[in-house]
Amino acid sequence: MTLDNNSCRGHRHCCHGHSILRGLLFVLLSTMVTSFSSADEQQPEIRVGISAEEIFVGETIDYQVEIGNTENPSGPDVSALQEQFKVTANGDQSRNQSSTLIVNGRVSEETVLSHVYLYRLTPLVAGDLTIPSVKVVIDGKELASRPLSLRVLDAEIQDLVIAEIQTDRQTIYPTQPFTVSVKILIRPLPTSDESPLLPLRRQPPQLQISWVDLPSGLASGGTSEWLQPLMSQNDAGFRINEISASSGTFFGGSRPALFDLPQTRETRNSLDGQPINYFAYELTRQFVPEKTGRYEFGPALVKGTFVDGQNGKEYRGRKLVSIAPAVSVEVREVPSPRPATFTGGIGEYLVAVSANPVRLRVGDPLTLNLEFARGSQAGSLELISAPDLSGIPEIVENFEIIDKAPTGRVDGDIKKFAYGLRPKRAGVSLPALHLSNFDPTTEAFTEISTEPIALEVAEASSLSTDELVGAISPSGNKEIRKSESGIFQNITDLTELRNDHVGLKDWLPVVGGLWCLSLCSVAGVIVHRRRSNDAVGQRRSQARKMAQSRLATASQFEEDGKPREALRQIRAALVGFVADTQNQVVEGLTAADVRRILQNVGVSEADQHAANQLLETIEGNEYGGGDSVNVTSSLEIANTLIDSISSVLQRRSLR
Repeated sequence: MTLDNNSCRGHRHCCHGHSILRGLLFVLLSTMVTSFSSADEQQPEIRVGISAEEIFVGETIDYQVEIGNTENPSGPDVSALQEQFKVTANGDQSRNQSSTLIVNGRVSEETVLSHVYLYRLTPLVAGDLTIPSVKVVIDGKELASRPLSLRVLDAEIQDLVIAEIQTDRQTIYPTQPFTVSVKILIRPLPTSDESPLLPLRRQPPQLQISWVDLPSGLASGGTSEWLQPLMSQNDAGFRINEISASSGTFFGGSRPALFDLPQTRETRNSLDGQPINYFAYELTRQFVPEKTGRYEFGPALVKGTFVDGQNGKEYRGRKLVSIAPAVSVEVREVPSPRPATFTGGIGEYLVAVSANPVRLRVGDPLTLNLEFARGSQAGSLELISAPDLSGIPEIVENFEIIDKAPTGRVDGDIKKFAYGLRPKRAGVSLPALHLSNFDPTTEAFTEISTEPIALEVAEASSLSTDELVGAISPSGNKEIRKSESGIFQNITDLTELRNDHVGLKDWLPVVGGLWCLSLCSVAGVIVHRRRSNDAVGQRRSQARKMAQSRLATASQFEEDGKPREALRQIRAALVGFVADTQNQVVEGLTAADVRRILQNVGVSEADQHAANQLLETIEGNEYGGGDSVNVTSSLEIANTLIDSISSVLQRRSLR
């Protein structure tokens, strides 16, 4: 292929253009590198901002504090804001960024350090307010932000729009449901009896309430289940907080969602005393308290442009805000005195008990499982604590209680407790348990009784001489028989023997060998029987194999994308290995219990700490919302730990 002159000229122009672009890019990057290197020399600074500069009383604003050019700063001091604002922390996050540039082989790094703290401010007064400076100390030096201005408008006295918050109960106990409602009254249109919201479809009014996000300590249906049925079908209604809906347009995006609240009519007197048949719109939500405390709802705010009259055929609009004062609901503590058998349960619970094993010997461990099933009108399972079995005389008299306060485990609507017990004598059984709950409806304590559990407890067995294989029968045949070789059989009484010149010296080795063989057989039988009846020894010998099997299961769960199940198996492997080697009841063992056992048998301090840290991390992830746990790392630690502590645990027993 050849190129003509025109093509060559075009090619040269192109190459020349590329050279210019490379030069410009080099200059630009060089400038950026210079600015980046100078950024490293910047001093720490604090910057603030607000989401709005003018609001009404009862509204809130977002307040942002950004601390830059320093790593891991402490939180700012916002105490100065509390004189004129209710301050609520809304979280913080790191915005540190780093990047690397390579220009002509030269490597330059840029690091931007920034940490943002978010707050929600609610003005306590109206007027032209100043948000004062907040302060932070960095490297011993105090930095202060600049003050900001905020205008807070007070709601005017009017009767065009009225907002109220109502609750059906002011004082309750946990598990008792209650409702909170916001009611909005709007004057009817001047010359029409249609809804006053219809003319506002282009600019629908805004409703702001504080209980769209579920308050901590309260249970309720999901927000979507609550509000989805109220979505408006005719573009008329209220906007609620910042809830949005899909626009359904070609360009996508979202638009504010509109909600058609249930509508009734209600007559109220106006400011001049004249009755007005208002349109009443009401939004209601039901809550169930799970914890005691005082819960505040509100204030609620309605703002927008509403029809205030008519000029000819056109409606006249009026921009205003109506604020509903907050209301509170008190969730009381269970009254005192409380029965000794009170478990903390409030409302309806079902209790079930089971024991394993039910056939055992004196001194053998058994597990007593106690399960609380939460009813539809019951409080949080967090309120349930483990009953104190040491207060039950029948159990104290007949059983040794290994764990008096086991840690409960929540599984759905059931909370489980596992007690370790050892029977003290043969023939005992587990008595019925009598527990107490509090009924908030009758404000009285009610008793729940479980069924007794029959056990088969035998005395600890020992091997008698009659049980030996090869024991001599007490009866014998006294008939004397003589063989041609002088050997007598079936002789148990030496007086029956005659001197028939038997050569004992020749037969002594044979007789000795037979006696040794018999003794070895008897000893083997005894050892076999003892090992067969020694559940403790069998459990100890299988401990390592069982732990490895559980770790293999955990590895499979990890491959299947089930980290929570994998972590449960890792914990079961480590706790089960310690319990099996030391003949402990595994149910109810906590990280602290495992550490105590390891300390008692002489495991090194480093291994004690590693085991305790691993178990606490897994338990925190399971029950307390702890940080995310690396399953692979946890598997490696568990394998290493079991290898390290195996020899010590196998040698030492806590029986």
